[in-house]
Amino acid sequence: MRIDVGKYFGLNALVLILFIVDRLLKIWFIKNPSIKIGGYFISGLLSFHLEKNIGIAFGIPVNQIVLFILIVIILLILVAIAIKTYQKKDPLSVLALSLIITGAVSNLIDRLHYRFVIDYIDVPWFTVFNLADCMITVGVGILLIGVLRNKRLDKE
Repeated sequence: MRIDVGKYFGLNALVLILFIVDRLLKIWFIKNPSIKIGGYFISGLLSFHLEKNIGIAFGIPVNQIVLFILIVIILLILVAIAIKTYQKKDPLSVLALSLIITGAVSNLIDRLHYRFVIDYIDVPWFTVFNLADCMITVGVGILLIGVLRNKRLDKE
């Protein structure tokens, strides 16, 4: 079965732009590690600065070799699912999987190159994260909404 990537040009372009912005921000913060942009924005709710995350979500520590192997396995599975999703012509799932895969690849590049993930968005009452983390989270959210929508449609 043929995959029509051109049909999803807009979605792919959006995901690629987000990836490039994330990579550029990470490079900028690595080159300017002591800069804290503007202090706190929005009444102490948000700031931007370099944070080196050697763990996984929320900085939870984990063996780096095991983590790398798990990430690669998960990415391979997601790519296989994404290929099938392209064939099914489901744009919402294509977008979700593209966001998840691209965000994970960006963070994997950090782990391979720096041995940590570069985080730069600081929400003091929550955690420090990056645009790639946002892409993964939004992608998972879109997938969950799709699953819930499909279950509701199946019931009707």
